[in-house]
Amino acid sequence: MVEKHPLLDRLCRVWLQVSNKPVPNIYNLKRSQLPITQLERMIKIDPELCEALFKTPVEKINDGELQSHILDNKYWTTDEGKLREHGYYQAAETIRNEKIKYEQDKINKQIEESKQRQKVAEERSEQWSNMSLGERMMAEPLTQDQILRNRERYGVG
Repeated sequence: MVEKHPLLDRLCRVWLQVSNKPVPNIYNLKRSQLPITQLERMIKIDPELCEALFKTPVEKINDGELQSHILDNKYWTTDEGKLREHGYYQAAETIRNEKIKYEQDKINKQIEESKQRQKVAEERSEQWSNMSLGERMMAEPLTQDQILRNRERYGVG
C-alpha cells in the first residue's frame, strides 16, 4: 500500500487556485510540465511547496560555487537567478527582498540628505533676508582680488 505524499494536500489546495485542470500525480510532476505563469503563481502562493517539489538536488547542480553557497546557506546577490533556476525559490526571494530593501534604504537616505540640505539652505536664506546691508557685507567679505578689481574700476587708491 502506498502512503499518501505529505505534500499532496498542499498541492491540491494550490493547484485549485492556479488551474482548472485535474491535479496531476505529485510523484510525476515536473517543473517543465507547467506553463511559466502557472508556476510563478504557485511560487507566489506557496514557495516552500514549490521548492520541495521542484528544487534540483545540490549534488546535481553543475556549479560548484552555487553548491557551496547552498550547503553553507550563505548567498551572494548574484546567486538569485541561479537559485530560482534550480528551484530554490525561498533563498532567491530572500535575496530579492534584501536587494529591494537595500535600494529603498539608499533612496530614503538620499531623500533625508536632500531634506537636510534644503533645510540648511532655507535657514541660510532666512538669515540672509533678515540681515542688514552691513551684516551682509561682513558675512561675505571680499577677497583681495575683488578689492583690487573694485579699486581699479572705481579709480580708488
